[in-house]
Amino acid sequence: MAAFSKKNPSRAPQTRSQRTPINTYYRSKEKSSNSPFVKKPAKKPVRKFILVFLDLIILAILVLGLLYSLALKASPVVEANDFSYHTKATYAAAGRVQFGRFQNRNKLTFNETSVIKALQSRFPEISAAQVELPFFSEQPVLHLTVAEPSFILSSSKSSLIVDSAGVAVGPAASFPIKGLPYVIDDSGYIAKAGSQVMGSDAVDFINSVMNQCRRAKIPIASLVLPAQPQELQLRTKDSGYYVKFYLGGDALQETGQFLAARHHFSQIHQPPSQYLDVRVSGKIFYK
Repeated sequence: MAAFSKKNPSRAPQTRSQRTPINTYYRSKEKSSNSPFVKKPAKKPVRKFILVFLDLIILAILVLGLLYSLALKASPVVEANDFSYHTKATYAAAGRVQFGRFQNRNKLTFNETSVIKALQSRFPEISAAQVELPFFSEQPVLHLTVAEPSFILSSSKSSLIVDSAGVAVGPAASFPIKGLPYVIDDSGYIAKAGSQVMGSDAVDFINSVMNQCRRAKIPIASLVLPAQPQELQLRTKDSGYYVKFYLGGDALQETGQFLAARHHFSQIHQPPSQYLDVRVSGKIFYK
């Protein structure tokens, strides 16, 4: 009886099976790039320098753009509705003086009120003004509203151009304006250049009377402002009487009454010897 069993030579010896390692936090099949234990290559200093340099360039561009948007040129673009009194170059030269002041060279400290007051003081015909400051431009735009010339107010001491706002702009000889009608001032009021000599309504009234007479082909000899307040006296070249108008009334209505009475007197050949009064609405007085 054998103490040991006989080995089967045909049977191959068994080998220990290969175990697949378990993936754990400390050991995995593939190393994660996000692992805090994996040594990462240091960034190249050249790349970091380029990024910083680009940031500085962008910051400089922003600063320069901001400064450019706030800066103002001393030569504004001038836009006006009328250049009868002065040329565009004259207004532009005066604008350069105001925009050239230190406080007006940027949009933060620009004083629009002082600029407009200075221009109106020099040019009384400017009834309104506005300054446009574009956000993406250094070029300011100066918008001027100029009151058109209406007539020449003539007295024994001066002959001043009066604009549509009733302001005495200045001596008629100082401006290249021709063909304006004359209104004789016998009121005794001393008009000064740059002052308000009458209201805009009174100017509109006088202009309306002149226009209506021009359409009716009535030759005007003179227009007079007498000592009586709010009165306008008109004389024609083809009659010996004068007509009294009320400056505070309706110009069209009063002129219509004058034209109707004029036609009536021409028909009967008995004109007034002194005056025709149309100051009262719906009534005509004459002497």
